[in-house]
Amino acid sequence: MATHSDVAGTPIIEGRGLVKRFGGAVAVDGVDIQVYPGGIHAVVGENGAGKSTLMRMLSGILTPTQGTVLVDGSPLEMGSAKAALEAGIALVHQELSLVPEMTVAENISLGFTPTRAAGVIDRAEQKQIAQAALEEIGVRVDLDEPIARLSVALRQFVEIARAVARQPRVLILDEPTATLTPAETDYLLQMLERLAERGMAIIYISHRIPEIFAICKRVTILRDGERVHSGNVEDLTPQEMVDLMVGRELKSEMQADREANEPGELVLSARGITAPGVNGVDLDVRAGQIVGIGGLVGAGRTELVRAIIGADPRTGGTATLTIDGQTTAIRSYRQAVERGLAYVPEERRSDGLALTMTVKDNITLPNRRRLSNFSVLLPGKIKRFAQQLADAVGLRPPIITAEVGSYSGGNQQKVVLAKWLGHEPKFIVLDEPTRGVDVGAKAEIHRLVRSLADEGTAVLVVSSDLPELLELADVIHVVRDGKIVGTLPRDVADESAVMALAAGGTSMVGA
Repeated sequence: MATHSDVAGTPIIEGRGLVKRFGGAVAVDGVDIQVYPGGIHAVVGENGAGKSTLMRMLSGILTPTQGTVLVDGSPLEMGSAKAALEAGIALVHQELSLVPEMTVAENISLGFTPTRAAGVIDRAEQKQIAQAALEEIGVRVDLDEPIARLSVALRQFVEIARAVARQPRVLILDEPTATLTPAETDYLLQMLERLAERGMAIIYISHRIPEIFAICKRVTILRDGERVHSGNVEDLTPQEMVDLMVGRELKSEMQADREANEPGELVLSARGITAPGVNGVDLDVRAGQIVGIGGLVGAGRTELVRAIIGADPRTGGTATLTIDGQTTAIRSYRQAVERGLAYVPEERRSDGLALTMTVKDNITLPNRRRLSNFSVLLPGKIKRFAQQLADAVGLRPPIITAEVGSYSGGNQQKVVLAKWLGHEPKFIVLDEPTRGVDVGAKAEIHRLVRSLADEGTAVLVVSSDLPELLELADVIHVVRDGKIVGTLPRDVADESAVMALAAGGTSMVGA
């Protein structure tokens, strides 16, 4: 276990009795937290527990309804992100805020771009700032490369470099490894340990319990807006931490083992699929079967499934859906949805949701036909329909009149799932279905996926979370360089076998 400085002296940042209400809802209820220099302090809890709201108060973005934030023992100006930045507090959000069209150097210096006389940008100094920040975190990337051309992992590291460029004393990271491979995650954790050893205080939010035990010395656990535990990580077991987070025992849910489902009739048949990043792939998915797609970030997993279902153009190959005995060629995404497809995309904010619309409206979008009578929408039926689905996926709080954009990332994912569950799909594609989702919600989503398969739905799951693939999938296809390089049936699949194929090992073909 990593070790850092002991708790002693004055906290570099402290929250005392922090309360935040939104209307009648209490998001954070009397939380105390103390973070010390040179330490990595975990903040954990389920989606909706108040973690992001607490961080937004500590970083000056939100004004507490009650309570005080102290930096070096002195009160911080509330509701002022500028004051927090000047005090040395930097927050890296879960949803990246980089500008895709701008270069790496321009993004890193965004908000404090150096200028010469007459406001002309000093490009040389801008690059020096960016290069120094990247060297600080040990990452190499072309400073002139537009963000849009970078991998998801490199974008995450550039976002961190942007925060480090401000030379913060406190660095707050919200789910920084959600989009990273195991190797990239290991690199990031080592980098954070180096920053802590230099005296930086790091607040680390993650749903991945092993990461907490790997690098964090102290932990604050939130549940329903309240602090339920604060202390040394080494004083808890992983199971005790999870139980404190969810307020119930999840052992049986987390360790659930199941036999592979017996596959039924062929639902999806894809042959010779080619597209940008996809190099001639054949793929079948049968009724009642959960097929997993594994591989490293950038291997072509998402590109493959989007090409198959018509969400992105194919340059070659064919794909067909067979539903209720009727076979149809997939020529467009809209047509596939009409035939019984549901698609939960990797990028939920840009592709899966209308953030300014309500939960109810998002859930009913693909289901309007069944909720109308002669093209007239039935308000009562819509409300009952949306509420039942919000409750089914465990939305917290289950307020269907609230804007989706006001919810945490994990709860937004639940809304995406809810709208497609209402579609009663015959074939569902899930791309990173539990990214940014807490352990309790993850168990709920896994149960929903298994129940869909048990009811005969064909399921295709893309995930960077290897334990998730191993738990859910009846068979795992490993993708590398846009091709399926190996297939692992459930009874022989394990993390080492998947990673060996993903990184370039010998193919193993199973039934």
